[in-house]
Amino acid sequence: MTYGKFDGLPSVECSGGCQPGCWRSRDGRLWFATVKGIVSVQPRDISFNPLPPPVVMEEVVVDGEVQQPKFRVQSPTASAGSSFPSRVARNPLVEVGPGRHNLEIHFTGLSFTAPDKVLFKYRLEGLQSEWVAAGNQRSVSYNFVPPGEYHFQVLACNNDGVWNEAGATLALIVRPYFWQTWWFKVVGLVVLVGGSGGAIGHFERRKARRKLERLHQQRALEAERTRIAKDIHDDLGASLTRITLLSELARSDLRDLAQTETSLDRIAGTARDLTRAMDEIVWAVNPKNDRLDRLVNYLGQFAQAFLGDAGLGYRLEVPPQLPHWLLGSQLRHNLFLAFKEALHNVVKHAAAREVRVELALEPGGFRLTVADNGRGFVPSATEAAAATPWSRLEGGNGLTNMRTRLEEIGGKCDVRSEPGAGTSVTFAVPVKTPL
Repeated sequence: MTYGKFDGLPSVECSGGCQPGCWRSRDGRLWFATVKGIVSVQPRDISFNPLPPPVVMEEVVVDGEVQQPKFRVQSPTASAGSSFPSRVARNPLVEVGPGRHNLEIHFTGLSFTAPDKVLFKYRLEGLQSEWVAAGNQRSVSYNFVPPGEYHFQVLACNNDGVWNEAGATLALIVRPYFWQTWWFKVVGLVVLVGGSGGAIGHFERRKARRKLERLHQQRALEAERTRIAKDIHDDLGASLTRITLLSELARSDLRDLAQTETSLDRIAGTARDLTRAMDEIVWAVNPKNDRLDRLVNYLGQFAQAFLGDAGLGYRLEVPPQLPHWLLGSQLRHNLFLAFKEALHNVVKHAAAREVRVELALEPGGFRLTVADNGRGFVPSATEAAAATPWSRLEGGNGLTNMRTRLEEIGGKCDVRSEPGAGTSVTFAVPVKTPL
């Protein structure tokens, strides 16, 4: 048992010195010497306080502003023969907006016997699992409460340690931002998982695509090497073999000047053909020529030189502005060989006076046309027996080779001709990646 000024003590400080601090008289009364006089108390007159103090929530302050609590209304169920009010207000409720807030809760315990000796303990259920002893402090402060639903509970005891176990309860709701809600987290998790799966799938597809592109590039490189080796073997090898044979023949006919001169002329012609073939191979391999304008320039120069040597007139018609399209070496090589075959057929079979080469741009590609004003022919199987030089071409490999080379690059070869009206060969070439 402790006493203070509210119990009538003039001072809570007893006097010191040699005299005893407390003396008991014969009637059982206790006497105490204080700095402000003598105080006596009769222990048998002191009664025990069995009443727990009621607990009351005084106010809730959020960021310095007092909040007016709401009340959750509960409708009790009445037993037979009993009457209750239709609605009973219970459990005050305070809602706090999203974000960080300073929360203060003020409470008190009602006791007229010894109000200064009322003690409290509290907890914020949902945030604190253990009770916090507050002494006689009648308020609590929280600097930050996470979003959620809470119940603030406070208990009080009187001066004799009798606790009010019911206490008082305050419902507290801290509203979250939308990105702190459960549905947003679920959606975010789904999006994250889906995005991660999509990203992994996209990464794997890109990885597989790059691997496939490397395989295509490797196959294209191998095909290009095979083509170069074949061209060198067919053109350069055959020409060098022919030069060797002609040189041996010229050596054996040194006494026959006419035969020797003929052999030397043939050697010179073969060497020119060899040089031209070598130039064609180098042009096809050089990546600097992988452009439409470079292709047109090379075809024009070749046609001018080839037809000029044959004594034929030549006219080139191209658009004034050519797009910057990239053309692969395989496309250029096959198109050039088909173009060369068409010019060779004109010189050998058409008996023409003039050749017109026209380039026309189309969506997704271009058309290259070689037209002459020669004798023409009937390009059909039923009339292939006509006694014209072109009939032999139709039955040979010239047109087949041109069509095959265009099919290898995804294009088409169209041959139109009429007897006496000349021949027109059109190469339709697709361009997949125009720049």
